Amino acid sequence: MLKRFRANNFRSLLNVEFQPAGINLLVGPNNAGKTNLCYAMRFIGHSSQQPLDAALQKAIGERWNVTNLYAPEAKNLDFEVECDLQYQGQPLRFSYNLRLESVRSDARTETAVAESLRVVEETLNASGGQFADTVLLENHAGRARMLHERGFVEKRPGAPFYAEASAPQTATVLCQLYELENNPRAILFRRYLQSWSYYSFNPDALRLPDVARDDGALLSTGANLSRAMYDLHNQKPRLERKLIEAVRELEPRLDLFSFHAPDPEHVHLFAEDEKGHHFSTRSLSDGSLRFVAIAYIVLAAAQQAETSGLAPLVLIEEPENGLYVGQLKPLLQRIEPDGKLGQFVFTTHSPYFIDLFDNHLEGVHILRPGVPSSVLGKPDAERIKRLLKDMPLGEMHFRELLG
Repeated sequence: MLKRFRANNFRSLLNVEFQPAGINLLVGPNNAGKTNLCYAMRFIGHSSQQPLDAALQKAIGERWNVTNLYAPEAKNLDFEVECDLQYQGQPLRFSYNLRLESVRSDARTETAVAESLRVVEETLNASGGQFADTVLLENHAGRARMLHERGFVEKRPGAPFYAEASAPQTATVLCQLYELENNPRAILFRRYLQSWSYYSFNPDALRLPDVARDDGALLSTGANLSRAMYDLHNQKPRLERKLIEAVRELEPRLDLFSFHAPDPEHVHLFAEDEKGHHFSTRSLSDGSLRFVAIAYIVLAAAQQAETSGLAPLVLIEEPENGLYVGQLKPLLQRIEPDGKLGQFVFTTHSPYFIDLFDNHLEGVHILRPGVPSSVLGKPDAERIKRLLKDMPLGEMHFRELLG
């Protein structure tokens, strides 16, 4: 579970630290930095599985305006991750620090010069059991060393505790690790970062029958929903039944999902009622499709946590769009507030969605715009509890009383 995330010199974020609970809400006016904070976490997740420039492009959709424009004296980008995971039943605290250099490249548009990222420093430490803030990997501008974890734990005489190597600065060492029995804890941490996901749904993408051949998961825009549901139908029918039960809270006539796959490149999704009437994604509302996607994400995250032991971090932008917020309440109640079956972060502008968090005040975070940096804070929980006697949480946000 993520305990702390820090981003420095990433877009509007200068030394911004986020300490999430199990279920979280990011609120604030437009251009306050909510999406930038989500993008920063999304970037770190992608950097654990692909080169830095590709991770940046996938995370924010461009390679310019990466560093903070109002702090030209800040030369590097810094990220810190602290999380609690379990390895073979043993609790471990991981600390990951990544410092990057932004280098202006020749690629440009008419208005901006592309930035390319290089590793300056990277460290991964573990604490717990036989590990006491022990360095698992270290990388100084391409000079890397990795701990031989098995030799360290077994205290083998003459065991080479650290293997040294050169590494390209265009990717993190974490990204380049081989999955060997010598470094299972470092690999565990990498798998955790790879479980992080981000969603900002596009109704047209949710309706696409096009199959993303290399990825059976739901994509960040909602594309590949038909393929993800088709795989769920064929591979995890019990989970599909839970999904149908959840969606019935929105659409009680739903009896089952069916599919038409005319070729390997397309899967068409249909909802059916008890009389066998078919409803294509074109006949479902934007809100209904969004609800299906969110329900799929919530249930899939819980199953992933139960089967792999890794509770994923899930970021969802403005889930209430196109939906009657009251219908989201029972869906959010399916999320375990301790985060053990998935840690969720939502952004919103809806006071009614904010109202759903009056029992989760520990997860409410407020971002405010500022120069040179966005400012992240938390409301005073005791004060908010007193105010709740007179007005709902969303009204407090509207009146700027949250803090």
